[in-house]
Amino acid sequence: MGEDLFIDYLVSVSPAIDRYLHQQLKKAPGDSPRGRYLYGILEEFITRGGKRTRPAMTMLACEAVGGDPHRALCGGCAIEFFHAAALIHDDIMDASLLRRGQKCAHILHGEPLAINAGDYALGLVCTIVVRDPSLDCGTKLAVLDVIGEMSERTVEGQALDVGWVRDDVYDLTPDDYLDMALGKTGFYSGIAPLKVGAIIGGGTEEEIRALEGFGKNSSIAFQIQDDLLNITGDVGTMGKDYLSDVMESKRTLMVIHSLTVAEPADRARLVELLRLKNSKSLEEAVEAVDLMKRYGSLEYARSFARDLIVEGRSYLEAVRESRARDILGSMAGYFLERQR
Repeated sequence: MGEDLFIDYLVSVSPAIDRYLHQQLKKAPGDSPRGRYLYGILEEFITRGGKRTRPAMTMLACEAVGGDPHRALCGGCAIEFFHAAALIHDDIMDASLLRRGQKCAHILHGEPLAINAGDYALGLVCTIVVRDPSLDCGTKLAVLDVIGEMSERTVEGQALDVGWVRDDVYDLTPDDYLDMALGKTGFYSGIAPLKVGAIIGGGTEEEIRALEGFGKNSSIAFQIQDDLLNITGDVGTMGKDYLSDVMESKRTLMVIHSLTVAEPADRARLVELLRLKNSKSLEEAVEAVDLMKRYGSLEYARSFARDLIVEGRSYLEAVRESRARDILGSMAGYFLERQR
């Protein structure tokens, strides 16, 4: 199923998504203290763009179960604001320099103001759902319940991602990675957008479960592809630090695979490189990638992601036939084949 179907859909709905996002932002004169220190910082970050896949997924799920996709804008954009906050905060944790091809918010404005702007985005997550006049109270509560679980699981996954590096944890399995990725990425980049859209659209329990399963698999494949692009792309195509995951010693699926299958001497060298964390040189980061390539870890990860997508698409069979279902199937291909 061609990925162009989803790309065309993204192009068609992005203007409506962007309008909705900007309507939720408070306005203040740029030279006023609130405008300069808060509202303008988040507005600039949102204006940089982004794929807007999460709101689009929410709209598609709503349509796929027979609902009006525009009623799902509030839920999808709530998750997009969560995404913005997560990126701003994550860039600080990772000491990143670039985001979407530009300097990170904390580089431009300092860490305290960047953290505060991320907190402001988090505050909008629930507010825009609660205040949406098109949703009844029962639907709002159901949506907020999903968002609450999403928030909890995301920070759990982030804790594992950061904690493994801090404590020099190397005895990890692919299942450990899947658990971390499901939390860090799976809930807010797949499960929650689709569940929220299906709830707003009035989907059956079977349809909601099917979309949840599809979202779980496709979002983890998305994370694996993101990890692969970080070591095979460049700053020009990725809009973020090339090799940043390796420089930060992240426990990606490729790293975990190499640690599992490498000969003792090579495993010891990879551990030595990982222990350097952010102090490693670019040459040492490239050496770590070469070790992963030597043991077939990149192809292992690609194959793993492909299998996830195949299984994920099978969940869509429980969803009624529609244009929206076809576009969701196309989206899975886009997640797997994207180059940025």
